Amino acid sequence: MSSPDLYRPGDVVWAPDPFRDGGNPRLWLVLASEGLPYSGEEYICVALTTSDLPANVEVGGSWVTGQHPEKTSYCSPWVVATVKHDGITAPQGRVTAAFTDRVRASCIESLAD
Repeated sequence: MSSPDLYRPGDVVWAPDPFRDGGNPRLWLVLASEGLPYSGEEYICVALTTSDLPANVEVGGSWVTGQHPEKTSYCSPWVVATVKHDGITAPQGRVTAAFTDRVRASCIESLAD
């Protein structure tokens, strides 16, 4: 399913955080959008954060659009969630395909352990 209003790998979006009380929205990096059982209705995503943890991957110069000029963003490839399309409150921007591929590989490596 492909439509201009659907998100694709590399997009960064605001959506509820199922790991926080109150469901405060956080940034999510879309890793997979098509080929899923409910393609167009949900996405496989990993969390973005401003916390510089040892296993996080710094986004740095990999932002294409949407970078906050005063904050450094990191991706947590082990914080994986299914994000519903209807739960996305706003797009934030986009990162490069190379960064998305790197995070996807780190995510798969985490799952393989």
